[in-house]
Amino acid sequence: MKIARLLSLPFLIGIPFPILFADWDHQIWFTALAYVFAFIGAGLNMGFKGFKTGPKHIGNVPEDGIMPIINQTWIIFFISLIINLTVANLF
Repeated sequence: MKIARLLSLPFLIGIPFPILFADWDHQIWFTALAYVFAFIGAGLNMGFKGFKTGPKHIGNVPEDGIMPIINQTWIIFFISLIINLTVANLF
């Protein structure tokens, strides 16, 4: 499990872009790769099973007091996606 987390770190922060595409100009398909890299990074770090369940009770918390259930895998995915899209846009 620790090896998978170490492998996920470059995908989470967009390291494959400068390594694989250093000599390329900006391409529109880097956006799709940013989604793929964020998905792989979050899956390796938090587990791919976490993508099956989405967040529940976000926005309006029900009156019975149920607290929001926030899926950490999706949160890591969205944060990583923002970082990957930023790094992809720099090239």
